[in-house]
Amino acid sequence: MSPRAPTEASKIIVLDRDGVINQDSSDYIRSAEEWIPIEGSIEAIARLHKRGYKIVIASNQSGLARGYFDEAALAEMHDKLNLLVENAKGLVSAIFYCPHSADAGCSCRKPKTGLLEQAEIELGISLVDSYFVGDS
Repeated sequence: MSPRAPTEASKIIVLDRDGVINQDSSDYIRSAEEWIPIEGSIEAIARLHKRGYKIVIASNQSGLARGYFDEAALAEMHDKLNLLVENAKGLVSAIFYCPHSADAGCSCRKPKTGLLEQAEIELGISLVDSYFVGDS
């Protein structure tokens, strides 16, 4: 039996960032210099993009609330990620992140669905039948 062709909705893959795309740290990734991709992750994103998948990243970034890094440092990390993927001939369609601490009670901190709802609204997509890859 051959695998079914992906539907338009399942052509979207949502990836967590830390521990899926880049190496994670219990001390938090605080700068672009500390942001180190996991071997093969950038190339995998590029291959998925070339096969018609839209890549969306959804990530908890409580280091912002804790004061470990600021929005500018986070933007530099994401710029590095995007540049590496583009150099591999891929594309990340969007990056969404929760800046709150775990005890903030927000709706955007995964595993709650606020980031996914935000992605649907901002990108005009449905994530029904899409794939989500996380490390925990």
